[in-house]
Amino acid sequence: MNIGLQITTDMNALMKEVEKEIEKETIKHLSAVLERSVELVRNKISEGGDAYQDHTGNLRSSTGFIITKDGKVVHKSFKESPVGTDKQTGLSEGLKSALSELRPSQGYAVVLVSGMEYASWVQSKGFDVLRGAYMGLDQILQQAFNEIGTIE
Repeated sequence: MNIGLQITTDMNALMKEVEKEIEKETIKHLSAVLERSVELVRNKISEGGDAYQDHTGNLRSSTGFIITKDGKVVHKSFKESPVGTDKQTGLSEGLKSALSELRPSQGYAVVLVSGMEYASWVQSKGFDVLRGAYMGLDQILQQAFNEIGTIE
């Protein structure tokens, strides 16, 4: 007596599901690493050695990032500064600045910005506007992707 088992599955549907899970994990890890990096500069207080005073809240609010996949935004992070008199301008300028940097691309891309027009001037005066967020970021990203491991 023969016993047999036939399993029929749609491999295309299965591959799409695996691809979605990989994309979800990639975005999760990318955004977590970038969020930690950006928080380092967002959270500096004005009494610190390389921190700047942000009276309006615009500069800190304009500091953030977007993640794209195949040229389309899949994640964005801009947060209102906890201090200041006009934080909304910074939020909109930061996002606008990041979107203006988008280029047609394949795969994942990250745009990290401080979107106010005077951000580079403040950084040139020795204050940490964005430098602390991207220094060593390539090594941190590599470590994050090594932690992804296998999807279960």
